[in-house]
Amino acid sequence: MMNEEEYIRNKMDQRPSPFRVPEGYFEQLSDRIMSRLPQEEPAQQPKPALIRRLRPLLYAAACVCIAVFSVAIYFNHHNAEQQAATAALQQQDAYYNDTYIDEAADYAMLDNEEIYYSLLADI
Repeated sequence: MMNEEEYIRNKMDQRPSPFRVPEGYFEQLSDRIMSRLPQEEPAQQPKPALIRRLRPLLYAAACVCIAVFSVAIYFNHHNAEQQAATAALQQQDAYYNDTYIDEAADYAMLDNEEIYYSLLADI
């Protein structure tokens, strides 16, 4: 590797370079380039599209809608369970209403005093 580098240096040193750079060229290069650039005002950023500005509001509205529908479904389901429980109690009350008990007492030939005694005996 060193031999190749030495060979290239020796070869190049023997011939004069056809390219010449004027004195102070690189010191003034940046100033000349900057003077040739057009002077522009800083570009204003375009306003974002309407949908981009409203996106956070749309997200919030979607969250609120989901919450409202979830609560409505919960209460609807809860109401249906409550109605089913109420219907079951009504059926049970209809089965054990006073007329049934009166009929059972008549069949057993119990009067009010005997019913009171049996209730007091349970205490």
